[in-house]
Amino acid sequence: MSTNYNRVAQILHWLSALLIIGLALGGLVMVRLADSVALKTTMYRTHAFMGTTVLLLTLARIVWIFVGKRPSPLPMPRWEQLAFTWNHRLLYVIILAMTFSGIGMLALSGVSLPPTTLTPADIQDVAPRAGHSLFSKVFIALFIMHVAGVFYYQFSKGDTLGRMGVTWLRSKKA
Repeated sequence: MSTNYNRVAQILHWLSALLIIGLALGGLVMVRLADSVALKTTMYRTHAFMGTTVLLLTLARIVWIFVGKRPSPLPMPRWEQLAFTWNHRLLYVIILAMTFSGIGMLALSGVSLPPTTLTPADIQDVAPRAGHSLFSKVFIALFIMHVAGVFYYQFSKGDTLGRMGVTWLRSKKA
């Protein structure tokens, strides 16, 4: 059994990660811009497009979990394995909840898909917005836990990043 994730899993993971980090940073900035700033509207439209892309990538990742080959599990105590597993599961749930709440905001605002006419005012008072805001905060907490766990394992026990294709940061312990 391989110790690394296959190339499809690696590409889906890193592409999703880059888009999600961009969405999180963009989301934090765009909600703080003044409504009169034209950039705010562009950022909302880009956010909606990228969110839809993340939904498709996440669905592809979920399918790949069941059809792709998985590497052997990392050697770790049972409680760490459970924390690892549940963090990943909850990340998937929150990503799906965020994308569906985003789609809900668009649908309830009457904005057509693709959301080329979206303005920040369109989704200001739609019900899913509160959920989207809450989910984003839960996501950030889970994401920080995920990254902390990866680096903890990488630098104390093994080569987590190498399994995901980051070979230039190979652990000396692996």
